[in-house]
Amino acid sequence: MLIDTHCHLDAPEFDADRDAVLATARANGVGAIVIPAVFRREWDDAQALADAHADVYFALGIHPLYVDDAADDDLDALRQRIEAVRHHPRLAGIGEIGLDHFVPGLDL
Repeated sequence: MLIDTHCHLDAPEFDADRDAVLATARANGVGAIVIPAVFRREWDDAQALADAHADVYFALGIHPLYVDDAADDDLDALRQRIEAVRHHPRLAGIGEIGLDHFVPGLDL
């Protein structure tokens, strides 16, 4: 079984064909997909997709690329949300939080 550990399936670009993308992934051996939410406004959508599909999981985070767009209380909200869903069967982890050093010189 293949696992896609990083798929932004919650992005609006997938609104028109999300079900087809999922079907194609499944047909090609993908047995699980993790959606890493990168900012607060994505958390609900990522979790809702995981709730709707038995093979979809979600992760919660705030990526450093989007910190400038984050509200002052987003980190507190993230802590609270993680605490609220920590036993959720589809919670895969914390992320995306940008520890891959994708952007040279980005101060984490």
